[in-house]
Amino acid sequence: MEEIDKRIVEVARSAVKEYLESLMNTERDVFIEEHGGLRNGFYEIKAKTKFGEIDDLTVPRDREGRFRCAALEPYSRSIGLDELIISLYSKGVSIRKASEILEEIFQNRYSRSSISRITDATMEEMKRFQSRPLESRYIAIFLDALFFFLRRDTVEKEPILFAMGIRESGE
Repeated sequence: MEEIDKRIVEVARSAVKEYLESLMNTERDVFIEEHGGLRNGFYEIKAKTKFGEIDDLTVPRDREGRFRCAALEPYSRSIGLDELIISLYSKGVSIRKASEILEEIFQNRYSRSSISRITDATMEEMKRFQSRPLESRYIAIFLDALFFFLRRDTVEKEPILFAMGIRESGE
């Protein structure tokens, strides 16, 4: 069972890495569109997240060196943005409200439309994850549920279902 827990953490770490890299690339593109300049590749860092250390996080840069990712403070190696966005999404916060929250946190560093585009990229990533093709056969499937209070018309407890499958290859 411990091996399964390690694998879950590794999958989560990989997903957070992919998500953060996508978010930072979108962020750089918005920055260049608004402030001008050119892309200038990437550099790698080690970063600590809730799911452990990511050894090879690629951070985008611009040619003039003006771009700074909101997810990473300069010389910081700890990221909490992944937790924030996942938390907002899991609590059913609308894109508009999430944009307002992110705008306040990032101290108006980006325009509302920029944050909306970054949030849209996040939502696109989540939709792609949700609609990914699944294997036709698994040797085991684990199901679990957490109950959260969600506000729709009224506040009610609703389950969020989690499923994890183990492929025939052991992954």
